[in-house]
Amino acid sequence: MKSIINAAIVLAASLFFLLSCTSDADSSSTTVVDTTTAAPKEWRIVSLNGTITELLHTFKLQDKIVGVDVTSTYPESVKSIANLGHTSQLNTEAILELKPNLILIDEKTVGNKALEGLEEAGIDIQVIQIPQTLDGSLKVAQQLGTLLDQTIETEVLAKKIEQNTKKINDLVAKVTEKPKVLFIYARGAQAMMVAGKNTFAEKMIELAGGIPVVQEFESFKPLTAEALLQYQPEAILMFNSGLASLADEAKEQTGKEQLLAIPGVGQTPAGKNQKIITMEGLYLSGFGPRSSDAALELATALHNNELTLLSEVE
Repeated sequence: MKSIINAAIVLAASLFFLLSCTSDADSSSTTVVDTTTAAPKEWRIVSLNGTITELLHTFKLQDKIVGVDVTSTYPESVKSIANLGHTSQLNTEAILELKPNLILIDEKTVGNKALEGLEEAGIDIQVIQIPQTLDGSLKVAQQLGTLLDQTIETEVLAKKIEQNTKKINDLVAKVTEKPKVLFIYARGAQAMMVAGKNTFAEKMIELAGGIPVVQEFESFKPLTAEALLQYQPEAILMFNSGLASLADEAKEQTGKEQLLAIPGVGQTPAGKNQKIITMEGLYLSGFGPRSSDAALELATALHNNELTLLSEVE
C-alpha cells in the first residue's frame, strides 16, 4: 500500500513538472515582452525558463546570468549558475540576494506570488511567450534579441531555421507513409504517461512528418497496456532521461529492456521492431534555438528505414 501511495505521489509530481515546462500556444491573455524597455549597460539576469536560458547562451550572454530555474539544463555550463528550483517554489529573498536587474519568465509563471515582492523592489520583469512552432522559436529569439540588442545572432538563427525547415520538408516529401508515433514520459516504471493533443510532443512529431497516435485527449494521461494495444504505434519517442529511469540495476536490465518488457509494448509494431527513439528533454521539448535541429534529427530517425530502401532502389 505504501509503495502505491509513493508511486502516485511521484506520478503527480512528474506530471506537474512536465506541464509547467509545456507552453500553451493558444494563450490569448499572455503579456508579451515589452521591447521598448531601456536596457541597462550591465545585465544581471535571472532566467526562469530553460528555453530562455538557452537563448541567452546563444546570444553569448551567459556571463550576465546570475540565476536560473530547474528547467534550465543546457548547456552544461549552466550547472555553475545559482539554481532557484522550480518556479512553483520560488523564494523572493533568494532571488533578491542575486541582485538582478532583469528577470525573464514565460507565460506560465505570470501571477506567481513570489514575483510581487520583486516588482515592488523595482526589478524589471519581462514575460517571453514561447509558441510551439519553429516560427515561434524564431519569434522568441527576435523578442529577446531586440530587448537585449542581439539582432545579429537572431539573423543567424533565422537562417538556420530556414535551412533546417527546407531539409525536413525535402526529407518528408520522399516518404510514402507517415509513421504513427507515441511519446511516453517516464520517471521510473511507476510514473509513466503518454502525450495527447496540444503538447510539445504532438507538435514536434507533426513537424518531423509523423502522426501523433493519441487524438482523444489533451495533455498527458497514465500509460496502460490497453492504450498501447489500441494505439499500435510504429515508433515510441522518449526523453533520454525517461528511458534511463526505467533501468533496473538489480536485474541488470537497461531502460530499453525494461521498456520492452512492459505489458503491451512488445505487442506494438514499435516494440516488435524495437523502434525506440530518445532525445534530450529540453532539445526535444523547448522550442528554443535548437528546435529546428531537433525536428530534423527526429524526422531522420522516424523515416530512416524507408529512406534507406529508397536510396537502394535509386
